[in-house]
Amino acid sequence: MIEILEPIAQIPGVRLVGLVTRDGVPVAVPGMERKGGSNDGSQVLAIDVEAAAAVATQWLSELTRTVAALTWPNPERVVLTAARGCLVLVQSPGSVLMAITDASVNQEELRLHMDGAARRIGRALRGPSTQVVEERTDPPAALPSERSGLQVNTPAQGPAGSQDPRTSAGS
Repeated sequence: MIEILEPIAQIPGVRLVGLVTRDGVPVAVPGMERKGGSNDGSQVLAIDVEAAAAVATQWLSELTRTVAALTWPNPERVVLTAARGCLVLVQSPGSVLMAITDASVNQEELRLHMDGAARRIGRALRGPSTQVVEERTDPPAALPSERSGLQVNTPAQGPAGSQDPRTSAGS
């Protein structure tokens, strides 16, 4: 899952991207192992991934319950814009893709990346298709043919079992 999220994490202005469960538990967060800052003494703004995931999914859950009362469909993509940045949530089957960005990031440019990642994650969670495709034969013809074993009326024969009076020599 990390390899699916890495391209989004490399976009300038994206501070955090991760895949979380609907309960708010982080599943895959690129750079989570680097959390804690650098060794040279410089301060690094660290985002508490667990807290951000819990708050974001709780907000999404409340928003989903609110719009359900209006008989609207569940939101698939939610953007919360603030003065210092944005929180973007995209729902995929069984999980939520979360991104926290700076205010300089255009959310519409991020949308394509996140929607594509959510679809790839959905395919990865479903696994490969297990359906066996049978070899198809030609479908039956709409009209009977001589090869189908059905008697075909030709203009010379007329209805089945009768003879054309023009072709019979004398009856």
